[in-house]
Amino acid sequence: MAAGQVRVDFLKVGPWIGLDRMFDRANHHPILLHLHTALIGHSIQCELASIKQLIDQTHPPFISLHLDVSPSRIFRFWKKAGIPMPIVTRSRATQQAIENIQLLQATLSIPIAIENQAYHRHTGHDYLVDPLFINEVIQQTGCHLLLDLGHARVSAAMRRESPTGYICQLPLEHVIELHVSGPGMYRGRLRDLHQPLAEADYELLRFTLESCPNLQVVTLEYYGPAESLVLQLQRLREMLL
Repeated sequence: MAAGQVRVDFLKVGPWIGLDRMFDRANHHPILLHLHTALIGHSIQCELASIKQLIDQTHPPFISLHLDVSPSRIFRFWKKAGIPMPIVTRSRATQQAIENIQLLQATLSIPIAIENQAYHRHTGHDYLVDPLFINEVIQQTGCHLLLDLGHARVSAAMRRESPTGYICQLPLEHVIELHVSGPGMYRGRLRDLHQPLAEADYELLRFTLESCPNLQVVTLEYYGPAESLVLQLQRLREMLL
């Protein structure tokens, strides 16, 4: 960016890069604030003040959070082992997600977007990537959807569906942001690996763009060599112009 090789409209940041780095970026670039805070498994009430402070210091147009269970040690084990019995039932998860989103909406003055997750192995929490579950939470709250296309490809593979068929079941009129990144095969399953975008990823993006009338942002999630990052950003900008 400093060398003028690429132009971006926003930087996607969150507390996971460190608060000092996050605030430094916000002093020089427009920011999209992404929180790894999960909306299921606990009340978000105690985090509202800190979230509001982050917003006040970064001035994002909206914030995004994970439609997922809090990543406790036992839940990570449950997920890795593929245990079929849920820690949080579907009905309880629906209630908690709706309550937490409504708390955020009542406290904050900017829109809320929830991000679909990537599940590559069957567990008792498969419902978290079920389009019916995602639709219910969004319809009950009126919040936005951050549609991660890499996550969608992984979850669709786990559900033995095509990526386009899976995506068409989601509330695309609520999509405010798209995440793009390259999934890859690992130990026999398609996984969310943040690899460089392949032709299949660009084609899926083209397909999805046509069905998201309220889309504002396309975000590239990639942490590899700068040369590959530049090429992907340039191609994305050509596609989106």
